[in-house]
Amino acid sequence: MLNSELLNEVKLKLSDGSAIPGDCLKLFEIYKQISSEHAGLREEFEDMAMLDMDFLGQIIISDENKKYWLKFKEGKVDYGEGDVTNPSLAFTTNMATFTGILFGTIEISGAHEAGDVSFDGGSEALMDLQAITSVLNDFLQNI
Repeated sequence: MLNSELLNEVKLKLSDGSAIPGDCLKLFEIYKQISSEHAGLREEFEDMAMLDMDFLGQIIISDENKKYWLKFKEGKVDYGEGDVTNPSLAFTTNMATFTGILFGTIEISGAHEAGDVSFDGGSEALMDLQAITSVLNDFLQNI
């Protein structure tokens, strides 16, 4: 069941840029809930030919010694803490940059060029992450 209180909190942070480091797990939870429960989002992914994407990202937060993973497969999102095996992308950044990337205030390619993000995996996987989060965030703003 979609947590409407959490959804409203996340939507506010997306619209006004007020996300703080640590809000990423709240956003991941909304991604998971909405990708499982909202047919309109599935249609959006289908329109953008994203249903065939199979993404598994390992996120290493260097300043907090934390690891997260984010999975996107068949239009559904899952996430967790810890290590994953054989990610399509592993990237390292600090919590403030990661939060900015997720909430759309920092573009991942610009953060990489500035040296704020390092990654292992193809640059295509890095752009996949940005595409997935961008579509999800845009969809969230309109529901």
